Amino acid sequence: MNNIETNIINKLIKIGLNKYEAMVYITLLKNPQITAYEIGKRSGVPQSKIYETVKGLTNQCIITLITSTGESTPSKYIAIPLEEFLDNYKKETENTINYIKENVKDINNTECVEYIWHFYGKDKTTNKVRTMIDNAQKSIYLDIWAEDYEILYDDLLKAHNKGVEIITVIYGDIKNELGTVYYHEMNGMEKDASINGKWLSLVVDYSECLFGILKDEDSCAVWSQNKSFMLVTECFITHDIFISEIYSKFKPLLDKEFGCNLENIRKKLHIG
Repeated sequence: MNNIETNIINKLIKIGLNKYEAMVYITLLKNPQITAYEIGKRSGVPQSKIYETVKGLTNQCIITLITSTGESTPSKYIAIPLEEFLDNYKKETENTINYIKENVKDINNTECVEYIWHFYGKDKTTNKVRTMIDNAQKSIYLDIWAEDYEILYDDLLKAHNKGVEIITVIYGDIKNELGTVYYHEMNGMEKDASINGKWLSLVVDYSECLFGILKDEDSCAVWSQNKSFMLVTECFITHDIFISEIYSKFKPLLDKEFGCNLENIRKKLHIG
């Protein structure tokens, strides 16, 4: 199997099929109306597992047995179309999610514990940020680099359109502004970000917060409703707003007194 087929098999495994089932399904999409023996030969599924796997997929109505015309004619199988399979999965998943949402309130009577959750990987971090933005009802305070802002722009636009207040500190330049936007002094920031990663801070509705570092394969973030952690995140964003406003009015004086982007102060420190 080529790389695309391997990736599709991995995705099918993520939505509930096991490895052998995914291999059989893809094989039947490519080669309809073949026997279980032929499926085994073409898919790479061991012959000792092929009949068990074919039976399991048949019971799930993902593949179908074609009735043989005679006793000497071996049974053959076809797979349901991929679009139909995915639509069935989507409907079943939506029904499951709706059921849980409707019924979880009956068992969720315990007090909320202020957990700190860890996320690893850019996709997981970005997905959590998108969920927070989507759930926002009143306010979003965001400290973010321009390229990451552009990735989240559509999500922020939806929040903006439903009346959520958006306050953003931007590292870099953006084309489209939403809400109130502050631009942070950038001298030397790109070099720091290339070494340590691009930071992202988010506070939603004064009730949940996230701080993350986006750096290729080493991206990570922490989320919490802990009041102490939220205060730290709020202070980080507020500090950057202060810096933006002060630099917008007194940049020449600050550069003369402290160096570009407060370099003369920064070089005395071993953190930040």
